[in-house]
Amino acid sequence: MKNFKENELLSWVRRPEVDAALDIDFQCSSRDSFQARLDNLFKETNDPLLVAVVGEIGNNSFDHNLGNWRDIPGVYFKHEGKERLLIIADRGQGVKKTLSRIIPEIKTDKEAVEIAFTRTISGRSPEQRGNGLKFVAAAVKDNDWELDFRSGNGLVSIRNGTMSFDQGDQAVYGCVALLKY
Repeated sequence: MKNFKENELLSWVRRPEVDAALDIDFQCSSRDSFQARLDNLFKETNDPLLVAVVGEIGNNSFDHNLGNWRDIPGVYFKHEGKERLLIIADRGQGVKKTLSRIIPEIKTDKEAVEIAFTRTISGRSPEQRGNGLKFVAAAVKDNDWELDFRSGNGLVSIRNGTMSFDQGDQAVYGCVALLKY
């Protein structure tokens, strides 16, 4: 996924504080605007599974950050159709902070993203939810897509049907997902 010029995006999510959206044309400050972009994505791709995967990632941003955004509410959502790349980023609380509410012993961002992508668990306890990112991982693997997902220092990468986890050297504030389909 190195074809995408991610430096500007990563710079934006790595800053502890920002006062503006990365690009207002791609910022969905409400769930309604995100849903409208998902509807357009479906019209462009006619792929309900792709829309469901992207919807799960983006809706998590709204579900877990409502009223708790760091600074810029909503998600940055861009579709690079020619490159078959989707970019979703938020400046929310991040996976570790969300999951630490129900699993306080989580020590690292890597551990948090590994739990989020492999276990049935929800940061919205006591709701009986928590399969969303497992669904995302399964769909990416089954369709031979590629995913890079970052939250804090935690990294998840799915390539050639294999999921791996790592600890990065630079943290992001919130979450960033790059999906190549």
